[in-house]
Amino acid sequence: MRDRYDLSVTRYICARSGCGAFIDVECETLYEFASADDPAFWCPRCQSEPHARLFGCAAAGLPSKLSLPHAFVLLPVPRLEPSDNLDSSNLLYRPYSQRSFLRQYIDWLKLQAIDETCELEASATCFKRFAPELQRYTDEIDYELVDNCNSTPCRFLRTATLKPLFADEVSCSILKQLCNIRSPCGCCETGDEAQILWNYLLVTGAEHFPMLIPQASILSGRRRPDFLCFVPITRFQYQPVAVLVDRSGKNPAVIDSENADYHQQGYRVWRILVEGRESSFSYFKAARELKNWIEEL
Repeated sequence: MRDRYDLSVTRYICARSGCGAFIDVECETLYEFASADDPAFWCPRCQSEPHARLFGCAAAGLPSKLSLPHAFVLLPVPRLEPSDNLDSSNLLYRPYSQRSFLRQYIDWLKLQAIDETCELEASATCFKRFAPELQRYTDEIDYELVDNCNSTPCRFLRTATLKPLFADEVSCSILKQLCNIRSPCGCCETGDEAQILWNYLLVTGAEHFPMLIPQASILSGRRRPDFLCFVPITRFQYQPVAVLVDRSGKNPAVIDSENADYHQQGYRVWRILVEGRESSFSYFKAARELKNWIEEL
């Protein structure tokens, strides 16, 4: 997923019936087709000028901020302090990523005088990239990220568990605060949401991965989906996703109305149906399925 944040192309998709081919244009900023004579305006599958549309939405169209429960305001990336290294921060933080969320959430907990917090230390080391096909170092820059909490690997960002983990198996106080529905600083509304978020964060374990943002107010306050997620497609565009956690028996008309609202604003919708204890439903499997779907977008 990290590579997508650094991918300098603009991706279009051919909207001609029966096609749907991707058209990637290398660029240094968001590329917009000039006219049908534009040499990049060509569909390799149709072998013709496509009826193309931008895949997802332009990065400039991401929300400038999101209002979460308890007056927690989330920015796409954290504000930099004068002492921050600009070059390093450009690598550390991506819009609405887990790392960006964590930095802001820790700072917000400190403002709330919450004792159970951590000292996140995130750093980036840059080096020249080695090209195996050329058998030499190139002028391109690669980087390695390190996330430590009190000199141990950050469990919020680096777990990548292959099995369910319970609270007594995880030492991350920030994760426990965030997913505690009884905490004055928890952001989930129900136990179902908290279990999905808990497992999603533990199963991703990536240097950069889109944050599953709980209970953010959008569409001028008309909607507060269980979760939002802004999935990077390229450096210049994202796919907004609304994740909704349902219990059986929900009115189909309400579901259709919710879906229509989100689709109209460019959101993809992913629904998780939580079934009763008698079923084989697993929060861990549901979170892993969501994570896999996000990676395939």
